[in-house]
Amino acid sequence: MIGPLSWVLIYVKDVNKVRPFYEDVLRLTLKSVRPQIVVFDTGHCRLELMGKLDNGPDVMDDARGWQRNKVLISFHVEDIKAEVAAIESRGGQCISGIKPTVGAPGEPQKGWIAQFMDPEGNIIELCEEPLDF
Repeated sequence: MIGPLSWVLIYVKDVNKVRPFYEDVLRLTLKSVRPQIVVFDTGHCRLELMGKLDNGPDVMDDARGWQRNKVLISFHVEDIKAEVAAIESRGGQCISGIKPTVGAPGEPQKGWIAQFMDPEGNIIELCEEPLDF
């Protein structure tokens, strides 16, 4: 049986350039810092930023947004309007605006999302909707 998700890793070109977005703009809790690896505590799952190491991609291009990554990292929030305003006050730019969530055809909207982009073009989302687990 597969257990709970333990961590999400984002490969980055420059850990020191990207770290302030997660630490200062999103205000994630810093768990540990090692050369080329910064780990944030996000509750039940860690978020890791990893610079070039032997097990990572050989080439990191300058693609941004959905051209850069096809995986979306979404953080649950209780009040999306307040969180978006707080992140924007710390220098983050909401690239999507606050939009309704979407589900399967015919399902009603359950909540709201807002997306941000880190300095290297990775998309990070906030989501205000009931957790179903």
